[in-house]
Amino acid sequence: MVTKGLRISRCGLLAACGLGLNLVWCTLMGHTLGFLSSALGMEAWLNPRLFFLGGILVMAVAYLIAPRAIKQADGILRFVLPLLAAVGTACFGLSYHQTFFDPAALAVGGLFVAGVSYLWLVARYILLLGRTQGFSCTVASIAGGLMVKLPILIALSVLAGPEVQVTVAIVAPIASAFVFEACCALARKDSPASALVGSAGLLPAHRGEEGGAAAEDPAHASGARMRGRTVFGVPALPRLARDPALGDRRAAYLLMVTSAVALAVIRSVSYLGMWGNTNASVSTMVPWLTGFVVPALCVAVFAYGLLILTTDCSLPIRFQPALLLILLGLFVVAIQANPGGASLTFLTDVIQVDELFAHLLFWAVVAAALEVLDAPSYRVIGFAATWYAAASIAWVILLGHASIVDTLLVMLATYALVIGILYASWFSARRRTDVGIPREGQLQGSASAGGGEDETPLMKTVVDTCQVMAGRYGLSPRETEVFILLAQGRTRAFIQDELVLSGSTVKTHVSHIYAKMDVHDRQEMMDLIWN
Repeated sequence: MVTKGLRISRCGLLAACGLGLNLVWCTLMGHTLGFLSSALGMEAWLNPRLFFLGGILVMAVAYLIAPRAIKQADGILRFVLPLLAAVGTACFGLSYHQTFFDPAALAVGGLFVAGVSYLWLVARYILLLGRTQGFSCTVASIAGGLMVKLPILIALSVLAGPEVQVTVAIVAPIASAFVFEACCALARKDSPASALVGSAGLLPAHRGEEGGAAAEDPAHASGARMRGRTVFGVPALPRLARDPALGDRRAAYLLMVTSAVALAVIRSVSYLGMWGNTNASVSTMVPWLTGFVVPALCVAVFAYGLLILTTDCSLPIRFQPALLLILLGLFVVAIQANPGGASLTFLTDVIQVDELFAHLLFWAVVAAALEVLDAPSYRVIGFAATWYAAASIAWVILLGHASIVDTLLVMLATYALVIGILYASWFSARRRTDVGIPREGQLQGSASAGGGEDETPLMKTVVDTCQVMAGRYGLSPRETEVFILLAQGRTRAFIQDELVLSGSTVKTHVSHIYAKMDVHDRQEMMDLIWN
């Protein structure tokens, strides 16, 4: 059960600043006077945002097809990509102010590298928050990042010249990377798991979701069995030994697709949709009330009322109020849209707030999917980001100049289709449970643990029981980790990605576990656990 209480840690507060820097960085590149000459130089043949989205798409596909390789390369990427992001930003900003290189080629290369680095930086924050701070803190941090962006952009647009805007954009990705490292340090210091490890005299674990292997002291081998996963060297929150219904897993994928398409559409009809002279109005005087105060209050209410307070709802309907509110904003703009009318300023404010909502919803759905889906974390993020980048590119190319009414009709048709599938999956899962069909992946042998007892407390004892049995049968620390994941119903492919092991190594560990416990397969192992 996910708590509805709002708890914001020091790590979460600092992460909000880092996420805000990322947003300031990419918004400066596309919508301020410092980069206007570069955007105008490219706009004659293609809008520059397409190349930035292309970089996001390539990185998302890499997450999707090679999550283990990216995890293993994290030690190098953490130093290389922030610097490449700064260099790419500089190449784009200065491309049409030099004659040594071809300006268009320099701008395209810079944008592509910036897009790759942008997704990589944001994904690290989402993964750190979602795995170590919990859903509520993750949502609050993302909302805080959106709030941090607003006053900084206003100040830079109104008070700073083009040179300062370019300089800030170049420095922003490097600053964000430093902030992320500070977030990790705070999370390690504040983590209850770290305190437990310290009190037990264990070595800190730097292995797991994103880290490499850390040397283990043999003197602490028995205590190391108590050690859980880590994310960037930070002890991760324990995953409950629960089995989400098949409908929930389907809903997670469909919600990621829906929220990605919604964000792509809203950005396409807002000033963020196209980079260049059509949106240089960001660099003019913006009222603080409509440019910061009202949007910030709206984001705070949206985050708490429609995302945090609904965490106990069934996943297929959990994010529906937020999606409906976002669509309502599009309805208002579509009905009132009239370029020659007096309501144009009001519509700009509505779209701005709606885009903030869609951005927050997208990453909140990704954070929820990280816990529901039995898949590598980077693959989950890559799936969602691939849909967003592909949909954004399609909207910019195909419907970038279509009327907002046509755009809204396409969005409504997509939304109606996906919602129908969501509810069909939800009711199908409920029928499977009602007729007594075990849910897919359910822990085998759990029925023998006490038929009518509540499942949630029972499932929470899996880790404790496995740790006791690991000591009884003399399992090594790594065999203990594999044993716990097996008992939780995880597949060997998942264990391979989760612990960053090869398939043959996982197979060897499983064979050793079965031999030491004198069992022949997982069914016998589960019977031994529950009996």
